[in-house]
Amino acid sequence: MEDDFNGIPIIKFWEFLLVPLQGDMTDDMAGQLVSSVLERIHTEGSSGLVIDITGLWLVDSHLCSVLSQLAAAAKLMGARTIISGMKPEIAMALETMGITLQNVTTTLDLETALDLLGVRRTTHREADDDDALVSTSAPDLAAAQALFAPDDGGTTR
Repeated sequence: MEDDFNGIPIIKFWEFLLVPLQGDMTDDMAGQLVSSVLERIHTEGSSGLVIDITGLWLVDSHLCSVLSQLAAAAKLMGARTIISGMKPEIAMALETMGITLQNVTTTLDLETALDLLGVRRTTHREADDDDALVSTSAPDLAAAQALFAPDDGGTTR
């Protein structure tokens, strides 16, 4: 299910929310994003939030402040925030301006962000060789890794 305002989807992905940002993010859109994401974290009981900025043209100091505040509020509600897709030019611009993102983990890509939240892509050799996504909460991660250990015919990537 998606929550769509001004073209910004908020996608429920198991117990996580995925927010892909694209194009130009106005101050009004950023404010609406914060309200909607926090409401969805509350109603869905989400434990993780991934904000993918791969498609953003520009990340300025205001947007960084908004994302930091969103991450801090999400953390208070029990959701870990990861920002994926940081481009080199955006990282350099933020560093040059002395801007830091508080309460946020960053990754180069969406796959790594999902991996940090415990979402794993696995291949089952005995099955029909189709890839499957597996979501595990932190306490179940060791059990899931044991389940797909190479000695029982599965691999973990």
